[in-house]
Amino acid sequence: MDGYVIIAFVALLAAVLLWSGIADGRRRAAKLKAELKESYGKPSQKVMVPERYAEVSQYYLRHKKDFQVDDITWNDLDMDDIYHAMDITRSSAGEEYLYYVLRTPALDPSGIHFSQEQLSFPDRDENTRIRIQTILAGLGHTGRFSIYEYLDFFDEVKASPAWTHLLAAALPLAALGVMFFHVQAGLMLLLGVLCLNIVTYYREKSRIEPYLITVKYLLRIMKTGDEIGKIDCPGFEEEIGQLTGILKGFSGFRRGSGLVSMSDYTGSGNPMDLLMDYIKMALHLDLIKLGSMMKEVTGKSAEIDRMITILGRLDACVAIASFRKSLPHACTPELSTEGPVGFLAEDLYHPLLRDPVTNSIRAERPVLLTGSNASGKSTFLKASALCALLGQTISTVPASSCRTRYFRIYSSMALRDNLQGGESYFIVEIRSLKRILDAAGEGGDTPILCFIDEVLRGTNTVERIAASTEILKSLSGKEIFCFAATHDIELTELLKESFDNYHFREEIVNKEVVFSYQLLDGPSDTRNAIRLLESIGYDEEIVERANERAQTFLETGTWR
Repeated sequence: MDGYVIIAFVALLAAVLLWSGIADGRRRAAKLKAELKESYGKPSQKVMVPERYAEVSQYYLRHKKDFQVDDITWNDLDMDDIYHAMDITRSSAGEEYLYYVLRTPALDPSGIHFSQEQLSFPDRDENTRIRIQTILAGLGHTGRFSIYEYLDFFDEVKASPAWTHLLAAALPLAALGVMFFHVQAGLMLLLGVLCLNIVTYYREKSRIEPYLITVKYLLRIMKTGDEIGKIDCPGFEEEIGQLTGILKGFSGFRRGSGLVSMSDYTGSGNPMDLLMDYIKMALHLDLIKLGSMMKEVTGKSAEIDRMITILGRLDACVAIASFRKSLPHACTPELSTEGPVGFLAEDLYHPLLRDPVTNSIRAERPVLLTGSNASGKSTFLKASALCALLGQTISTVPASSCRTRYFRIYSSMALRDNLQGGESYFIVEIRSLKRILDAAGEGGDTPILCFIDEVLRGTNTVERIAASTEILKSLSGKEIFCFAATHDIELTELLKESFDNYHFREEIVNKEVVFSYQLLDGPSDTRNAIRLLESIGYDEEIVERANERAQTFLETGTWR
């Protein structure tokens, strides 16, 4: 009789926990839906730990194209910050695909990542968007590491023989059976078996944990694919059809997979998760099926990759559409593979600035920018570079209109000494410029668009001007379009046959520096550096002597 009481108590407890788990799940679903509505169309508030962000490039590293944004250009343009501002993805697949998109600009129409139909559906159909995001939130993340890293080592681990785990599952059941005849003996036996099973469970699980995570994530991918397959998602019909077809080939892998897919308790507050975790430890349920599943998945890496790609594309597409909506104004660029090499943008601005000043430019020749520090040269260079890069990656430009060619995009802007490599700033800089010249020398059908801030700032004035003139002339060829900024006014005259001059300027008003950040035609005709010393409180004698020295040099050509 005592055995029946215990069984009844366990059944009642399980029912209470099940009800509690269902109620908790509904509360979390409602909270998620409210969050998805609130966060869409706003800069991302998502926090990604550095260890995870270090792994977000794994999809990109395995799917490189003929041209991708190199590390120098990526760092110059603060693309990590652009990525984080854009990243509202709900899954690891989405995180990694979004990073891949930003690193691989299209070089022709066939390389465009998303059609306008695909990018517009999240705005047109909020219900479908939220349903997709909710499903992808269920897919979630693999943890700090990429699933591709786990898949790389999938063949290196061997699961323990299935019979050992079947025995572990049978022993507690046998102990329960003993309790019907002798409660005390059965209870002691049950406690002993459970202790033994927990010890062996953790010993085996710690050995194969990465692969268990991988199998679970694959199952979540497949479950997510099942749910996505029921949605009518404009622009993605063909891909969702492919996903459905791929899933049919994994029927053997999925059969009985519920033993493995039970989620570990993570402190979420769901009692059902906690109960399931204890059951797995006691009966080795998630280890019993693992060996056969690992064999089933071997040789199907291409199919797995395609599933991850399709789900990642959906997730990244929603993030890009949200980023587009968060901008003050944006446009789809007009890109061409033929015609003159030029750059036209109206009301262009930097997408990370809160209250940006817009500028327009219609450049048919390379551009040389002059002006004092903090006047807006570097920001305009970065805004123009992002205009081109975002246009060729996410088909979204922070401007009211943009018309240009497809380009291979390079920059040499925010360089620093390579202390570990023992290279000075100047060596780092000339190597950076040389890579652009080398890329131009490789030829190809796609012209180069490059952005250079303060060319050769790491050396003396005479050699800087001489070398800068020749390097920039080399970067103004037929299939190269260069934007360069400099403090050397001499370059505006030396390069007037190759570059169009623009400048930024500032004014001193009541001893305060006032910047307009507006792009103006022609070279800079003001010298305000010494006046800026005065404006922030330098001694008058220092300012006066500096002015005298500068004036003497301008009149005589020599320094005294």
